[in-house]
Amino acid sequence: MLNLGKCPKCEKNISHVKTEQISAATGMGGNDWRALSHLCPLCHTVLGVQVDPLAIKSEILKALGNT
Repeated sequence: MLNLGKCPKCEKNISHVKTEQISAATGMGGNDWRALSHLCPLCHTVLGVQVDPLAIKSEILKALGNT
C-alpha cells in the first residue's frame, strides 16, 4: 500500500518528494549549514527543510580530529 499525501499548493497526490542540498544561513553571523530541502516533485513547492544530518556528523568528526 502506498502512503500518498497531497501537495498543499498543487493539491496533487504525491508518493515521494524531491530532495535538494542547499545552504542554510544561521542569521547570526556564523557559519552556513548544509541543509536538505524537500520539494513536491510536480510543482517544486518547498514542503520542508532540515539540516543535513550527514553534514553535521562530518563537521563534528572534523572538529574532534583537530583538537
